Amino acid sequence: MTEREFFVYTIADEAPRFERVLAAIPAEHQDYKPDPKSKTAMEHAANMVGEAGTVIKAILTTGKIDFSTVSAPHFGSSAEAGAAIMQMLQEVKALAEQTSEEVWDSEAVAGVGDKMDWKSTRGKMSWSMLFDLIHHRGQLATYLRPMGGKVPSIYGPSADSAE
Repeated sequence: MTEREFFVYTIADEAPRFERVLAAIPAEHQDYKPDPKSKTAMEHAANMVGEAGTVIKAILTTGKIDFSTVSAPHFGSSAEAGAAIMQMLQEVKALAEQTSEEVWDSEAVAGVGDKMDWKSTRGKMSWSMLFDLIHHRGQLATYLRPMGGKVPSIYGPSADSAE
């Protein structure tokens, strides 16, 4: 299995975990944030969708991402965000499946405006952004219990899912 093929496999494997965490956001507390400097639960959800839908797709298709052009979509509910993340992850998976090994290993750049200070390959940069998505999912999962929700199984049972 190539690194690209493992990326495709990992997207498929991780997608249901994103769906479960987003579905666990209590509707009445979508604006919860643990600190004034923190993002709300729905802002985290929107950022994850934007990152998958804009950032990883741009890396795979063009090899360049200008973070100043990335905006997070707005959702009226966590169900909308959950459906959107699933769609975006399926699109990223399909793009990665169609990407040749030569393109996967080609140079990618990222930054803000004219300052493209992150240079890597499209593959390694895509992996980095997938890891960042997983990180944000973990941040959101820590919000769930204080919001009055239940933490779903992510990589095994949680204290809430075992009840």
